[in-house]
Amino acid sequence: MKLGETLSRLIEERGFSRNRQEILRAVGVSAAALSQYTRNQTRPSFQKLLDLADFFGVSLDYLVHGEGAGEQRVDHSSMAQLIDVSLTSVRTRVSQHSALVGRIGRVLADRVDSVARELAESATAGREGLIQDDESARLERFCVKADILSVDLGFDLIEVAGESPAAGTFLDVVAGNLTRGCRYRFLVPGDVEDKVPDFRGLLTDKVGEGVVWANCEFRRTDHPVVTGAGLYQLDVQRVRSEEAALYAQLSDYISSDGGLAYVIRPNSVTNSDMLMTGHHRDRARTTFDRLWKSARSL
Repeated sequence: MKLGETLSRLIEERGFSRNRQEILRAVGVSAAALSQYTRNQTRPSFQKLLDLADFFGVSLDYLVHGEGAGEQRVDHSSMAQLIDVSLTSVRTRVSQHSALVGRIGRVLADRVDSVARELAESATAGREGLIQDDESARLERFCVKADILSVDLGFDLIEVAGESPAAGTFLDVVAGNLTRGCRYRFLVPGDVEDKVPDFRGLLTDKVGEGVVWANCEFRRTDHPVVTGAGLYQLDVQRVRSEEAALYAQLSDYISSDGGLAYVIRPNSVTNSDMLMTGHHRDRARTTFDRLWKSARSL
């Protein structure tokens, strides 16, 4: 597939290099997702491919393979319906269930207590041990402390060739938490430490240097890091009050004192991470603390 190369060329030729908001609105994707498409780190769904082709007025073959008509608007609607049905039928049950629960959670989050009870009693993605990116971001807003083991800082910092680093999906959440006094510890492997100044700089632009240095620490570990992890200490009372449905969905994985931990997925195919049960969460906390003590400050 030449998608990344073709998409980057179209963005530049059509004058969207500095401002991609029109593309994001038309296609319905985040800035992070679009950047990942251009670098061939993530493949868009078939529907997103069609939306991109329609936006730029090119054929699907041209967009994906760099072949065919570059200025030919194609009506993909009939073909999209047929292929979407086929793709949906072969998705795994976990992926289907996660997407469904995510939509239900967003719609019902602020409704009556009976909805929360119904979700708590039903089979949910949370009960299957999964947490989606939007759910972990929503929960992170209630952190009083957050320890993050990251292999690449990819959820907080987006690097685009020839451009300054941009804010990732979680950077605004981190910035908002820092202003409320939440303490962050980021532990990264040696080959990622050169990204820390950019990350710290973006945070400083949002909340000020004093807040960042007071509440956000970075250290480098020389131990091998296979995959990342997030360890939260939550304000449980606020989660129950403001995110009742999400709390009901994930309550089996939240300790009485607000502890929650998950393993960050080592791939770009899914948007779900794996939650840890109690004893795994405790072991992860002990391991993180040991690595932190032996790590070098950045």
